[in-house]
Amino acid sequence: MNRNKDQRTLTKAEMEIMNCLWDNDDKPMTVREIQERYADPKPAYTTVATFMKILTQKQFVEAKKREGGGKTFFFRPLISRDEYRSRVMKDVKESFFGGSISSLVSFFVNKEKLSEKEKDELMKIMDSLNS
Repeated sequence: MNRNKDQRTLTKAEMEIMNCLWDNDDKPMTVREIQERYADPKPAYTTVATFMKILTQKQFVEAKKREGGGKTFFFRPLISRDEYRSRVMKDVKESFFGGSISSLVSFFVNKEKLSEKEKDELMKIMDSLNS
């Protein structure tokens, strides 16, 4: 198992937490605030705290206490959603499509049932690249 690659990717549960942080305009949040964002049944406080520790170790978030003391940690993302999305898509392109963007796009075009609207949007994107 490639530990370095594992450090660079998020599990589904970690992604849920990162989405909470990203959706909060990257403002620092406590474990309790993150837990409250979940739908019922909410995960246990200790579960969220464990994930925050993992995300801190993986260097996706940083944990800081407020100036002036207190024992509550506030967490904020160290990577933006867009940066993470780019990293993941680059890894997918390299790992599954030999680095070929055309193979990646072709795969999705052929495997997904695209609506006419989506096809038109893709064509507009392609046309804008040629301008």
